Amino acid sequence: MKISFLGDVVLDKPYKVDIELDDFVFNLEYPLSTSGTPAKNKINLGADTPYIKETFGKFPIAVNLANNHIMDYGEEAFLKTVDYLTANSIGFFGAGNKKNNYNNPYIVNFKDKKIALLGYSCPTTHAVFGGDTFNGSALLDVDEIIKDIDSCRRDVDMVIVSLHWGDEQIKHPKPADVNKAHMLIDAGADMIYGHHAHVMQSVEIYKGKYIFYGVGNFLFPDMEVPSNYDGEKFQRRTIRMQQKKNRQALMIDLDEGLSVSYDTAFFQEGTVLKKRAQVPKWIPKTQKQYDWSLMYERRLGTIQRFLKDPRLPTSKQIKIFVGLKG
Repeated sequence: MKISFLGDVVLDKPYKVDIELDDFVFNLEYPLSTSGTPAKNKINLGADTPYIKETFGKFPIAVNLANNHIMDYGEEAFLKTVDYLTANSIGFFGAGNKKNNYNNPYIVNFKDKKIALLGYSCPTTHAVFGGDTFNGSALLDVDEIIKDIDSCRRDVDMVIVSLHWGDEQIKHPKPADVNKAHMLIDAGADMIYGHHAHVMQSVEIYKGKYIFYGVGNFLFPDMEVPSNYDGEKFQRRTIRMQQKKNRQALMIDLDEGLSVSYDTAFFQEGTVLKKRAQVPKWIPKTQKQYDWSLMYERRLGTIQRFLKDPRLPTSKQIKIFVGLKG
C-alpha cells in the first residue's frame, strides 16, 4: 500500500492512467465549474464535468488547491468545487480563507500513521489569495507556514508541504526557493512537494528529507481556452500545445513505513504511463548561476521553436536573444 503524490492535473475530457495507483494526491489546477465571474486578464482554466473518476478509475484521497487557477471563475466556481470534493469524500487543502486557515492542514490516516498535508502558493504565480471573508489560495509566507507546521507537528507522523512556485518551463529552482525549502525542513517539514513550472524540476535530499522542487504536469493536455476577460467578455482564446517536457512528470511514492521514493511518467496519446526520464539534479547556488541557466533555457527554447517553424526574427527578438532589452 502506498500514497502517490502527482503533479498538475487538468481534465477537459476522460483520459487513461495506465499506472497502478493505490491512494493518491494531485494538484487540482482548475475549478470544477465555470459558473461565476471569470478572473480578468489571464488564461482561464475550468471544466463543468470533472472526469476524475473516469480518468483515474477512482477518486484521490486529497487534492491541493493552492495554485494560480483554482479561482479562475471566482467564488461561485470555487464553492462548487469544494461541494463536489466534499460530496465525493475527497480531501482538500491549500485554499479557503483565514477563518478555516485555508483548509490547512488536511490529515491523512495512512494505516497506523497520520500525515499532515499543507498547501501554499507563491506570489510570483499571481494566484488569487484568500482573506478574512473571501476565498483563495494560502499565501506562501515562510513564517506563517512554520506556524502551521508547529501547530500539527506533535500530532502527526509526517508533515508534507505542497508549494505552488518556481518559474514556468524552467527545470531548476530559484535560489530563493531553495532557501525557503531548507528553512521549512529545518522547521519540521518532512517533505516538500512542489509544482507550477509545468516541467520536472530538480530533486534534492536535504538533511535526509526529500525536496521535490517541481513534479511537472501529471496530466495536462493541449488546450484551447478562453482568456483575457475584460469584465464583460473574453477577448481571445489561447491555444497551447504541450511539448515533450510538459508531458513528463515525477511521481512520488510514500510507503507504509513513510519511506519516500519516486518514478517518472509520460502522457502520450491520451494515456499516462510509466516511462523513464532524466530527472534534473542541479541546484543553483547563487542568483547569478540561476540567471545564466535561465538565459540558456530560453535561448534553447527560441532555437527549438525557430527550427520547428523558421521565420525571420524581428530586431526586438534578436535583442532579447543576445541578452539585451527589447
